[in-house]
Amino acid sequence: MNARTLSPPSVQPEHETPEQPNPKPHRRLWWLLIVFVTTIYAAFNVEDFDFLIEKDGQYELAPQRKGKLQKELEEIDNAEQYVIIATKAGFYPCYNCGQSTMIFLNVGEVWKYGVTRIGQDRRYRKLEIPKGLTYLKEYVGDTGTCLKLEKIKIYNYALLPENLQRSTPLIRPPGNRVDL
Repeated sequence: MNARTLSPPSVQPEHETPEQPNPKPHRRLWWLLIVFVTTIYAAFNVEDFDFLIEKDGQYELAPQRKGKLQKELEEIDNAEQYVIIATKAGFYPCYNCGQSTMIFLNVGEVWKYGVTRIGQDRRYRKLEIPKGLTYLKEYVGDTGTCLKLEKIKIYNYALLPENLQRSTPLIRPPGNRVDL
């Protein structure tokens, strides 16, 4: 009988492949990205620091800052109190009609009272006033007077004959969301 001998197992240690550590995010790149984004944000959102100039040892507002102030003061003195009325009978948006979102207005009926310091062209673009309605200036003067007139007209709207003829009178014009 032949005896077979088994060869002894190899004595060489098994080579384990070492696990690769999870790659860590490049922290430096993240910090650079954060610094870059912050710098860009600051560049576009920080006001100019050229608002003062020195003249004869005294500080003055820079010309562009003086101009902005003058423009805003003129706007305050030259505000407009306006009314938007129907020039065509039809249905228009109503912000005070409860369940209904539309209201029928006859020609000449009030849709909204308002005040603007910047004029019709800048206050209302052509697309913002619904078709069939038109903007009319009622008073031009200082902002305080215009606001008082607007408030009086909004509150007294409830007493207008056009409103009292409705089955359910409105508290304010259909285009005014609130009493302001």
